[in-house]
Amino acid sequence: MCAIFGVLDYQGKLTPPQRIGLFRALADAAQVRGTDASGVAFVHNGSVQIQKAPRPACRMRWRIPSQARYLMGHTRMTTQGAASRNYNNHPFPGRAGSQPFALAHNGVIYNDVELRKARNLPATKIETDSYVAVQLLEGQGGLSMDGLRQMAEALRGTYTLTVLDGDNTLYFVRGNNPLAIRLYPRLGCYLYASTDEILNAALAGLGLSGLSYTEVPIGQGEIMAIDAQGRRTASRFDDAHIQTQFCFDWGWSGPVCEYDADSYLEMVVEYGKRRGVPERELRLLTEAGYDALDLEEMIYDKQFRVYCLREIMAEYGVR
Repeated sequence: MCAIFGVLDYQGKLTPPQRIGLFRALADAAQVRGTDASGVAFVHNGSVQIQKAPRPACRMRWRIPSQARYLMGHTRMTTQGAASRNYNNHPFPGRAGSQPFALAHNGVIYNDVELRKARNLPATKIETDSYVAVQLLEGQGGLSMDGLRQMAEALRGTYTLTVLDGDNTLYFVRGNNPLAIRLYPRLGCYLYASTDEILNAALAGLGLSGLSYTEVPIGQGEIMAIDAQGRRTASRFDDAHIQTQFCFDWGWSGPVCEYDADSYLEMVVEYGKRRGVPERELRLLTEAGYDALDLEEMIYDKQFRVYCLREIMAEYGVR
């Protein structure tokens, strides 16, 4: 579980303290979905810049220039890639052709290893599964709706992504993870977050709950771009592959994909084996009563997995 959120001050009505205050309130509210790391991307002096650190948002000292009007944020709950190595945290920098960009992701990508092998993607020290989305975009001649579509159709797993380019255009790629976008005419800005609850909590903390807004709909399989003037364009990608994936998202109270528990368990076991977890360990855990969701967590958290296995071995005398 992670959170994406941000402020798009397309009219420039907000003062820098107001803009940063809104961003900080969103970041603090987004901690409910992750406290391992926090980050922001913005455009300054013609370049995409990123500030991130392995700490919760409430402990961040955001160094955001007063001229930066589009702020793309992320709070992280670690699944793959230690947060202590800051290069594993979001947002990630990238370059598609001559266009720099930053990318943030909420969800889990299951086929990153396979994609890197199949497409001969460059070796990288970044361990986070999300980074394969950056590499797929970098393989394009430039950043475009078509390139985002190709990237989205290649991914398997759970995802909603945001991409900020050097022209202050923010792209949303909506997979099967939640996303809420609102237009606040009085403020002259868009606010977005993974959930309505994050938006509501942030605005309530600032005493702005009564502000009128318009919901900006974006459904699964849609790509939306909001440019520096606040103009929206939309496109679609083929989301048929998403329907066959497990779409669990911690804290997500919306529709849940139906799946057969036994089939999903076998899918998680196969995924764990591809990640290098011995099948014997996974079967021991299931025999001891851990379900597919527990296994999914243990695949990424080796320390937790080893602790649980030791308990099983001590209790049942397994060697």
